Amino acid sequence: MWVKKSPSFGDQIRVSRGFYFHHGIYATDKSVYHFAPPGQTDALDPSTARIIETSLEEFLKDGTLEVRVYTEEELKKKRPPKEIIECAKSHLGEGNYDIVSNNCEHFSNLCTFGAKESNQVEAVLSFLFGGR
Repeated sequence: MWVKKSPSFGDQIRVSRGFYFHHGIYATDKSVYHFAPPGQTDALDPSTARIIETSLEEFLKDGTLEVRVYTEEELKKKRPPKEIIECAKSHLGEGNYDIVSNNCEHFSNLCTFGAKESNQVEAVLSFLFGGR
C-alpha cells in the first residue's frame, strides 16, 4: 500500500509518471537513489539509465510523493533502514536498465527486501499473458 506522507530514512518512495510509477529509495530531501539517465532528462533512455543520487525535488519533478506502507509479512522480510541505504549506495552508477527485469521498482525492492521484484511488470504480464 502507498500513502501520501513525509518519508523517513530508508523508505521506498514513488511518484506517478502518468502510465507508470517511478520508484526510489529515500535517505534525505537531498538524497534519493533511483534509476535515471544522467542529467535528469524527462525521457528514460535505457542505454544511459544508471542508479543515481538526486534531491527529492529532482526525483518528484513536480509530482506527488507516495511512501510505501508495509504489511506484517513484508515487515518480516524488510531490511533495517541503514542496510537499505547502504545497499542503494553500493549500486550507484550501475546500469543495465531493463523494463522487464531491472527497472526502478526492481532496484527499490532489492534494496528493501534483498530481491528484485516489480509488481508493475507482473501486473502487465499477467494482463497480457494471463500469468507468467
